[in-house]
Amino acid sequence: MSSPTDSFLTSKRPRIHKSKSGDETETYESPDLWFEDGNIIIRTVLSDRVYTVYKVHKSILASHSNVFHDLFDGPQTAFDVASERYEGLSVIELKDSPSEVNDFLKALYFPEETQRHRPISSPFFEGIWKGFPYKYIGILHLAMKYDVTPLRDQMLDVLRHAWPQYLFDWDYLQKRTEDLEKAYLRRECFDLSFAHPEPARTVRLAMDHNVLDILPVVFYDLVRVHEVITPNPHEGFRRADLSVLTADDLRRLTQGRGALRGKFLDGITNLLILLPHDDCKRVPMLGKPSLCHTGLKKWWDAQLGAVSGPSVADPLGWLREKVSLCDKIPHDEVCGGCTRVVKKYLQAVREDLWMSLPDFFGLVSTSSSSLAHYSIHPTQ
Repeated sequence: MSSPTDSFLTSKRPRIHKSKSGDETETYESPDLWFEDGNIIIRTVLSDRVYTVYKVHKSILASHSNVFHDLFDGPQTAFDVASERYEGLSVIELKDSPSEVNDFLKALYFPEETQRHRPISSPFFEGIWKGFPYKYIGILHLAMKYDVTPLRDQMLDVLRHAWPQYLFDWDYLQKRTEDLEKAYLRRECFDLSFAHPEPARTVRLAMDHNVLDILPVVFYDLVRVHEVITPNPHEGFRRADLSVLTADDLRRLTQGRGALRGKFLDGITNLLILLPHDDCKRVPMLGKPSLCHTGLKKWWDAQLGAVSGPSVADPLGWLREKVSLCDKIPHDEVCGGCTRVVKKYLQAVREDLWMSLPDFFGLVSTSSSSLAHYSIHPTQ
């Protein structure tokens, strides 16, 4: 017989049974979800005559799921008679993916498994994004199918922690992620994909389950990955599985990337138009630009020299760095008043880009509340 394809069971020896017709079946008992006091068997089909089974509790399933509550509510005589038996217990066979059922049941019994993906309120550690969002696809799918509202809401909360709507929270995650990337690079691990959640599959997850409010920042992150076509094996790089995206997703990504790049370049090109202004501490000589303008142009030209593919792909990160560098502008070349105006301008450009992300990617807010909701505009 074929061995199971799901890695969570490959180390478990199967139990071999023979039917009355002489056919052999392989049954793998879950190593993590097999409770001695369990009173119901959940079974999934790995392949032809190959199964995995879970010995769990009716009360746990019924307390979380309205579907299982209705199934187990009332007299169980007819249910028990109609069911197959395994070790004397009734068997419910679920037609769902075995790995999805495994992740779903683990989320019910061990909720701490999913809490590690709440980086804003939980410790940040290597491997925090392992399995994200892959296992959440199945958990969210079955939470909705079996009407487990608290688990569904918990999964949505986890997604919104990973893809926040506020720039302050995004900056916090990026700073923590940069520290994580440095840890990988110190070990000469240049594939930094595991330091980040995977954005392409998250796009599909959000689209399929109508979690549209995370899409602006997910598409933005996907732009950052997609910009690097051929990774340099000696520098840090990320990967994303673009094969899961639909044609409409790819159009949205391409059009949004162009709009983002255009607004970013317009913003940084217009910086020098600011001066002179009332906060400047130096009076320009007649017919000549102010000393501050000359000093600022020198500093800004040096910054613009670093604008390349990666910086254009991540303008929020590039602008965050330049805002911090404003404090290092030589005071003998640019006065404090001009420095403050420049810093404020760059912050405003950055915040404007963040607020414009929904428009860039064809997502329109349908709420004026602090937590926005979005609708999808068709792409051309």
